[in-house]
Amino acid sequence: MSERYERMRAAVRALYDRNRQQGTAPWCGLDYDFVCPSTGTYPFQWFWDSCFHTVALAHFDLARARSEIRSLLANAQPDGFVAHVTFWQRERYEEMLATYAIAYRTPYLSDCIQPPVLAEAVAAAARGEGGDAFLSEVLARTVAYFNWLDRMRDPDGDGLIATLQPDESGLDHTPKYDAYLGLPRVEHAEFTRAWERVAGPYAQVGRDHERMFALDRFVCADVLVNTIYAENQRVLADLLDRAGDAQGAVRFRSRAHQTERALVEKCYDAEAGLFYDMVGRDGRGRLRVNTVSSLMPLLLDIPPDIAAALVRQVEDPHKYGAPFPVPSTALDAPTYLKPTADSKLVWRGPTWINTNWYLARGLRRHGREDLARTVEDRSAALVERSGFREYYDPFSGEGFGADGFSWSALALDLLAEREGVR
Repeated sequence: MSERYERMRAAVRALYDRNRQQGTAPWCGLDYDFVCPSTGTYPFQWFWDSCFHTVALAHFDLARARSEIRSLLANAQPDGFVAHVTFWQRERYEEMLATYAIAYRTPYLSDCIQPPVLAEAVAAAARGEGGDAFLSEVLARTVAYFNWLDRMRDPDGDGLIATLQPDESGLDHTPKYDAYLGLPRVEHAEFTRAWERVAGPYAQVGRDHERMFALDRFVCADVLVNTIYAENQRVLADLLDRAGDAQGAVRFRSRAHQTERALVEKCYDAEAGLFYDMVGRDGRGRLRVNTVSSLMPLLLDIPPDIAAALVRQVEDPHKYGAPFPVPSTALDAPTYLKPTADSKLVWRGPTWINTNWYLARGLRRHGREDLARTVEDRSAALVERSGFREYYDPFSGEGFGADGFSWSALALDLLAEREGVR
């Protein structure tokens, strides 16, 4: 193993020791052991953050990687739903909760989703000795979660799941939502008001899915979310094969292919060479804004000409080919916003490690080993230069947002790919 990888692994281990949350929750009587995103701003257990943390933990502590998943799934609901936030230690942070815009299922569980990274996290935690036993322990709940997404978020059965609030994509302030949300100004307070215009009517109908879809306040076949959905259904199929469930594996492999095909057929704009979200209950609207979400299907088995169009975007120095790629909004887009220390708006320009984690893999899958290695190297350099921050300036590499931010530890997995460490 290289010295660079070993230094990064030691830094991640130290960060994850600092951000570790352990205890027994009086409200449910269950033990928890997870890595929070950031002790200063996000002390609770977030869904996709926790999945990313599991991937990093698998490099040095499989027992903790498995505890991360056990904690995430501990409060899975009988219908398969898994909350995007579990407020294990809520009573310690009541003052902080006043700053969150959260839709609750219970006082301790949110009623929202996040990008479904779960199967990839389970696969990482199921490596090594004891992996088969762990997989047997969590596989049924993992399958139930993806079945819930299929049943509750894909009412027309086209393979694309819908987000019903902007925060469900994890891309809270992305400029692709500006027009759809009817923002009069790009300000944090306006995003909060827009969220309330969506979530308020949902509360009035008891957050019943059929009625939320009928309200048509925010129905989005998000490209990033569905790319991750397709990939994770494929990974889940592999896990089912490993567990001896050939029939289940065939079913999820078919579903993954359906999602992949629908993204190409319904969301790809050949003229722009980009993927765009479909919005509205009828799916006729398009969010024609060039953001990193538009590149995400590079991860999938898409036609070579479409992959080539996305690669050109990644390479273009006027779009995504920044010194520290890949920015969250195209550099030449009028909505690009340079990150600053006092900005509260995220996903409007800075580079994020988690999207780089996906894009580097996609570049390699489509034969661009050189570009994949560049993204991996530059991602690790961001952490080496500025520490584990929430996001980074794509030109200077300066870090912003939450400090000690745990999913930026995916830089460790990116280094492992670059240097062949597994």
